[in-house]
Amino acid sequence: MTDQVLIAAVSLAGIALTALGAIIGSAIAARAQRRVAGIAASAASQAAKKTAEESLIDQLQEELARYRERTDQRLERLERENQEYRKFIFVQRDHMLQQGVTPPPWPDTLPR
Repeated sequence: MTDQVLIAAVSLAGIALTALGAIIGSAIAARAQRRVAGIAASAASQAAKKTAEESLIDQLQEELARYRERTDQRLERLERENQEYRKFIFVQRDHMLQQGVTPPPWPDTLPR
């Protein structure tokens, strides 16, 4: 083989190796980019899911707070109403005793 053919063969092999290296490098880079994109999409999906869960939790906590407030108000109203009825019953019993009417016996199931 002549020197020119040998130089041409080595140059051709160098060009082929450079092209092969470029192809392999671009394939590795593309795979890495797909992997990074997949990780980013997964992270975004998890963040969105967590945000949705937190939003639902906040909504439920607000609803529970409103329910508790309404229940507390209702209970206070019922307690006031119960006290007024008890006062009225005692006034009626006193009136009955003053008029000489024996009031009915106090039920065992009710506090005095």
